[in-house]
Amino acid sequence: MSALLPVSVTPRTGESLESWLEHLADVNGLTTAQLLILIRSRGVSTRYLTVSPAPGTITHLATLARVDPDAVAATTLAVFDGTALDLTGLDPGDRHSYRQVASRGWAPAHGTQICPACLADTNTWHSAWRLLIVTTCTRHQSLLVAQCPSCQRPFRDQRHSHLRRVGAVPVCGNPLGAGPLKQCQHDLTTVTQTLAAPGVLAMQTRVDTALGRSPVPVLGQETDAAAYLSGLRHLTTLLLHIARQPGADKVADWAASLPASTGTRRWGIRPPGDPGIRPHALATADTVLAAPDLDTAVTMFTPWVSLTPTTPDGPLGWLADRTVMTATLTRLVMAARAPHRRLSHHLDTQEHPIVVDTRGIPQVIPAPLYAEHLVGASSASETTVRLFASLCLARMHPDVTSWAKAAEILGMPAAMGVTCARSCSATLLVDNTEWARRLDSVWDGLRDERSPTGRWNYRNYEAKIAHRRLLYRWFDEWVKECRRATRPESRGYALTWQWVHLAHGHLHTSPFWRGRRPNAAERANYRKFETSLDEEQQRGLRSAFHKRA
Repeated sequence: MSALLPVSVTPRTGESLESWLEHLADVNGLTTAQLLILIRSRGVSTRYLTVSPAPGTITHLATLARVDPDAVAATTLAVFDGTALDLTGLDPGDRHSYRQVASRGWAPAHGTQICPACLADTNTWHSAWRLLIVTTCTRHQSLLVAQCPSCQRPFRDQRHSHLRRVGAVPVCGNPLGAGPLKQCQHDLTTVTQTLAAPGVLAMQTRVDTALGRSPVPVLGQETDAAAYLSGLRHLTTLLLHIARQPGADKVADWAASLPASTGTRRWGIRPPGDPGIRPHALATADTVLAAPDLDTAVTMFTPWVSLTPTTPDGPLGWLADRTVMTATLTRLVMAARAPHRRLSHHLDTQEHPIVVDTRGIPQVIPAPLYAEHLVGASSASETTVRLFASLCLARMHPDVTSWAKAAEILGMPAAMGVTCARSCSATLLVDNTEWARRLDSVWDGLRDERSPTGRWNYRNYEAKIAHRRLLYRWFDEWVKECRRATRPESRGYALTWQWVHLAHGHLHTSPFWRGRRPNAAERANYRKFETSLDEEQQRGLRSAFHKRA
């Protein structure tokens, strides 16, 4: 057994093996070359030393330095096996086995990123800096630096040794090619850093949580660390490919930074090293995964999917060819490709008359406007199409970004908007452009002062009818003047008639039902009441609406 080193150094938390060994050499008065010779004595292998060395190598290092073997093992990249890395198949006895790891993508290669502020504070290199999914130091809220400003190469770019000749000194130390003793002497503590954007910091915080093997919320559900990191990597890979399509720069600013000359890049193997691209691409992907639910995530993801080019394999084939379709990513893509998602993106991005006040939109488009503009546009029922048209008009408001919000802003349950959009968009008989053109005409009709429906505040009409639910005078006067045989129990049906025909509200949201959905018998009884009214009785209900209740 080799002699023990006289001075022991315990690795810091998160410190890389090469950083620890350089400090160990310095405190014992050895060059890094001498320390490596000492380590290799008695046939100890240093293959994959910083990644995942043989157990015997770990034991030898721990004995030599008089430290805990677990502390030594924690300095290697093996600590990330099962989270950011999959080291399955790596064999220290086989010099070709790392190819299996590299083929899975985003595997550490030669070199590392650094945080100059951390080096200035502790002169410690972190093992996590070698991970491509790590882009930011959350402690100093700054992007990691990937290249020496002096020699223009990645840090620790020596290919024939695990350790730098300069030892633990916080200078670059890259060989300059002018002799074995010539190394770059740039002071790493003086390298300029860029503050990380809030979204990048939020992403890195979630990544750090996962690297610590804690679960991370994905689409509102706690997800194990490996699944989250895998999903983040593969979604980022897909976004990088889509980002090279025309119009991507309008979806994300960082897309414009992708060089046009990159050709067909295998982003799944190695992402861009540019700190202006990779952190922001990861942050964009993480924002989608961090959404509280699938619906919100898809709203953010749909603009990207809409950029998918037309190919013989179809959109889904193009997407699947450019990344690994994890279960989460498959859910996102399929949901984003649904007809109502494509329509919502069209409404959100195309030029339309701007809807500045949703109070001018009823829950259900008036029948005359339906007859004039919407007949033949869908195979769904008339009432469903009128409801869907109202939801679409609400989507044209700049602040309404989902079908759920469109329904809520019109005074309906959120689920009602999502369900209607999902079913009705699939029944459209015209393309999205034609449907949007017809909606523009409907909106013009709603705003036309000469129209019976023009410039109404439908929310006020709804509130007025809801207030009359507990009042009787208006109903009693109508019965006396127009329909003496009507029973008192029909007051709710009369109220609902005003709700449907005057406020143009949906039957299911009438205040008579007290916030619940009417059952089949109740709907049938209302329809019977509705069809029983003659023209004089209908005029009476209209007149009663404007009288004091």
